[in-house]
Amino acid sequence: MGNYEKWKTLMDAFSGQKPVENMPSFPEVPIVQMVQTLCSIEEQVWGMYAFEREPLEGKISLGQKKQYIKAANECGRSWAKKVMKEYETAQPETIAKKMGIAVKKTARPIGGEIVLFAQFVRPNEITIFTDCIHKANLLEKECDCKILQEDILEKILLSHELFHAVEEKHQKEIYTHTEKIELWKKPFSNRSKIVCLSEIAAMAFAAEIMRLQVSPYMLDILLTYSYDKNAAYGLYEEICSLQAQFHDEAIL
Repeated sequence: MGNYEKWKTLMDAFSGQKPVENMPSFPEVPIVQMVQTLCSIEEQVWGMYAFEREPLEGKISLGQKKQYIKAANECGRSWAKKVMKEYETAQPETIAKKMGIAVKKTARPIGGEIVLFAQFVRPNEITIFTDCIHKANLLEKECDCKILQEDILEKILLSHELFHAVEEKHQKEIYTHTEKIELWKKPFSNRSKIVCLSEIAAMAFAAEIMRLQVSPYMLDILLTYSYDKNAAYGLYEEICSLQAQFHDEAIL
């Protein structure tokens, strides 16, 4: 079983995956310990975490992944700086207004089966799902993780989705849309987008807008924790494994 098939059974919260039945049980981890560890995960490791969810993951070498991760993070940060300069503000709500994006809030997605925190709907609408924000605010009191505070978290989620709006507006020039991988050349060329680059860049964009010292990717695990602790433990185990692999490669 490849990485993509292996880990798609866990909730990938930013992508709105449904929880899957018969999920294996994972070791429990105290939430404070979890937060401390997640705060120390390097950017490159979060990028590998993103690639675990990439449908084309098996067609991309480790060296290529590292290059893609670096470029996607640089893309997110550079566009955040461009946007803040263009609109003369670092406030995501103001940026959204100036971009003509309608920001809506509702408790949870229709149907309620999907764990989703926020979403961008083309061409100009972002929805923030407040149920996860309220749950995160309660969790923050347990672990003292500042990015789970209601006002900060809402801005992070909005900033993340704003990047997807920027992608939509600048799709002919932005790296996450223009960078493609050649799947085969004969008899016809087939170049495909690498989906996870968009998510990596969106996280870097949000971190730059909000001046975060930690990766917003940790929210993928922490917000999942409020809905399904076992799924969060599984994601946590995954990122810890990737972190260990990263350091082993650094030593070799």
